Amino acid sequence: MIPIDDFCMDRYEAPNEAGALPLAMRTAQDGEDWCEARGKRLCREDEWLRACEGPGGTTYPYGDQHEEHRCNDDKTWIPPDWALLATWPSPAAQAEASGLYQADPSGSRAGCVSSEGVQDLTGNVAEWVRRTFPTQKNYDHVLKGCYWSKCYGGSNPSCAFVNGAHPGEFRTYEAGFRCCLGPPP
Repeated sequence: MIPIDDFCMDRYEAPNEAGALPLAMRTAQDGEDWCEARGKRLCREDEWLRACEGPGGTTYPYGDQHEEHRCNDDKTWIPPDWALLATWPSPAAQAEASGLYQADPSGSRAGCVSSEGVQDLTGNVAEWVRRTFPTQKNYDHVLKGCYWSKCYGGSNPSCAFVNGAHPGEFRTYEAGFRCCLGPPP
């Protein structure tokens, strides 16, 4: 884990192993349960933002200018079959999710790192976090970091981007999480 202010954050997306493929097709509750089973907790939105922006408050984890190909945020979007994914965990849904999955192994893009050493905060898989800032729907969880095909709407994955459109029970092929440890939320 990487110490940041008064909390620690996993260096990599779950399963928090260098070279491992990040978990996907996860709900926020999956993340809560997975982290708790390891003596940690799902990161809060303000913690995730602080880790991404670093002490200097940068736009991207690596600076203020977006750099193509630096993080895994440049893959071609493949239209999903949402009806099929909704049958999860059926074999057909698992096959559909596998065909859509385009994450890189954790830490494989050495330049996609924050000033404090946290890897893949933007791109790769979108990360569930506990919401700490108001959104239009104010669900308990939001998605941060976007994923391998930019952000919803096509913008570059910045630290500030937040997707608050889905409740934490939403399961999608590009969503994972990472864990934090520190003062209780």
